[in-house]
Amino acid sequence: MADSISGINSSSLLAAVLQQASNKQELAVAVVKKGQEVEAAQGEAALKLIDSAATAAAGKIDTYV
Repeated sequence: MADSISGINSSSLLAAVLQQASNKQELAVAVVKKGQEVEAAQGEAALKLIDSAATAAAGKIDTYV
């Protein structure tokens, strides 16, 4: 009875706890990676917007003297 906790083998309980911790860590890494992908996409979109604004306004820049 010392090897079991409510009929569950203690080594399998430990394995389940370690697997859950590993799954949580993998989820956290996936969330961070997705955030990085979103930031990269936003950066690329911002650069495209700046480039399109620069080409659309070429020779049409207002200057105030």
